[in-house]
Amino acid sequence: MNLETIKLVAGRYMELVTHEEYVEWAVSCLESGIDSKNIRILASLQKPLYSSEVEDYFKRSLRDLGWELPDRKECIIEYARSFAKEILSGQVSPLEGCRKIYRIVVDLQYPRELMSWLYLDEGLEPGTYRDLEGKELDEAIIKEARRFIGESDRFNQEGFAL
Repeated sequence: MNLETIKLVAGRYMELVTHEEYVEWAVSCLESGIDSKNIRILASLQKPLYSSEVEDYFKRSLRDLGWELPDRKECIIEYARSFAKEILSGQVSPLEGCRKIYRIVVDLQYPRELMSWLYLDEGLEPGTYRDLEGKELDEAIIKEARRFIGESDRFNQEGFAL
């Protein structure tokens, strides 16, 4: 399953995805060479969009590709990793990326492995709870993003890909 699909499914689990985003996903699939009958149907749906119809064609599209809906928690954590990667690449500011991950922490009801993001969003250094701000806070967020991505790389090398 590609990252774009993981983001869509995570947004679906978090109830953040619009019907239009499913259609956009299908169009993007076609543009990138991922094709099936149901993807084409989903890409061609016009407004007004009906949730049952959109959901049905999305699930059929996944089946066409041999993809299953991933576990909710694992999918959303992978979605959080995509924000950590955006922080490291400079696509988003450290603070903006941290806030996005914080929302995920809340949605997942504060899983232990993501608690550092909660403290960083509050401007606190994980572990010491020392107040951070400005450049120092940005550096702590970048450090946590590296740790978080490194953890993902370790799992992938051991064959436990999320």
